[in-house]
Amino acid sequence: QQQQQQQLPQQFPQPQQLSPQQGSQQSHQQPPQQLPQHLHQQLQQQQQPQQLQPQQVGSKSALVVDMKEVLDAVESLYHDELKPYGRILRKRVSELGQASGSSAPDLGIKELRSACDSCPWLCVQDVEGADWVAMFPNRTANFVDVYSPYDIYPQEMWQRAAEYFGSLGDDSMILPGGRYSCAQVLMSRHLPFLSDRSLGQVCHIVQLAISQKKLLGYLNGAVVPYNRSQTMIKEKCAERQRPCTSSTRGKSSVATWDMMRGCLRRVIENMSPSEQTLPLSNIKRLFRAQFQVELSETALGYSKLSELLQDRRLQDLCR
Repeated sequence: QQQQQQQLPQQFPQPQQLSPQQGSQQSHQQPPQQLPQHLHQQLQQQQQPQQLQPQQVGSKSALVVDMKEVLDAVESLYHDELKPYGRILRKRVSELGQASGSSAPDLGIKELRSACDSCPWLCVQDVEGADWVAMFPNRTANFVDVYSPYDIYPQEMWQRAAEYFGSLGDDSMILPGGRYSCAQVLMSRHLPFLSDRSLGQVCHIVQLAISQKKLLGYLNGAVVPYNRSQTMIKEKCAERQRPCTSSTRGKSSVATWDMMRGCLRRVIENMSPSEQTLPLSNIKRLFRAQFQVELSETALGYSKLSELLQDRRLQDLCR
């Protein structure tokens, strides 16, 4: 048993070198800090990777979580200036496993949370949106807030970005729909205007390019240059207060403001006592199914349904 004992180094390993599709390869970050002595001693005493309760897959199966791999993933997210939220941490664990050729089964979010909760070297906290974050206690972090509306980047960078996205052809314009994956692809292209940027910063740049700069937009779930996007079409329709042809069925009447308020009130009244919220993705479907009315946000002057529901005329119904 002693021969099988897993010895871990005196300090956390450097973040594993990720492929361009798997994370930042920036060199401007400082190397990971050395473990405190008492944590190092606990690591030396660990004989086996943490084993969770068996997960039934077929007849016999047991899921084993190597906490060193999880700690490596957390460390690499610190390096990328990305806060280790559960959903991102799960992706990074998978990425590092693929990079190392690991044949371990895909780790579920519940199993990962359980492993992090029981790890003495991580502090796990719940956050809004039914997510959680696993962080090193007493470690100074410099995470990028990818949702921040504040533009801290030089105008020259945005000019170069606009030139690049405007020049993309059909074979290279389609990018992954998520900020994280989209940023990874952009970094893999070694673009000069993104040089010396961390993955966290590029995620923030993608967010601003979509939400403020009108350099990127969405088309069928993918991110594309703004002038090729459904986002641009919807904004133009909203300016003219016309429904987008792709979002209406052609057979139902389009809701006016009065119809919108009346139908929405009835939908809320029909909610069961156990329902506290109404999923945004269900509202249009409920309008069609219950009232044979097409709810078009662009016909009411908005390019996004979420922004429509925040209009002052609906304040008594939507919170």
